[in-house]
Amino acid sequence: MRKQFEAYMAAVNNHDIEKALRFLSDSFQLQFPDYNTTIDKEGFADILGWDKGVNGKMAFSDLEEEEYSIKGRFTERNDFLQLIGIASLESTMVFWFSKPGRIVKQVYTALPGQPSPQEKMQPAVEWAKEHRPDELQAIYTRGQMRYNQKMGERWVALLREWKAASRS
Repeated sequence: MRKQFEAYMAAVNNHDIEKALRFLSDSFQLQFPDYNTTIDKEGFADILGWDKGVNGKMAFSDLEEEEYSIKGRFTERNDFLQLIGIASLESTMVFWFSKPGRIVKQVYTALPGQPSPQEKMQPAVEWAKEHRPDELQAIYTRGQMRYNQKMGERWVALLREWKAASRS
């Protein structure tokens, strides 16, 4: 199971979406208990695309293995977070495996005291309302993020533009 997990994480960090998806069962679910949200395998493919679009990297430590699960501490870094002033986000995640070794469920719980990306991105959103309203409307419709590769790339481009304008 550890070998499967490490190969999966390598695929995620290398942004090999197709390979990462092969480690998941067809009934895979990503759960965010803090937000009462569950995402299926198809939706998770979009999140993996977002990670690729924002150059995401996930490090892990303190792994605890049981018969069909691996739990650990995870540190997420990406260009989107960096541009809004967040060095990293810390979480615990539990991965549940089926007998054949596929991941059936991933549960993400943010560690206490994590910065809020929604709050940190507000200065950029305010700037974009004035300077790039059409782009903001396209990528932040009704104040909602859409997570896929194209949106990740567009957010990073907009945030870089905001940063450059802020330095002027």
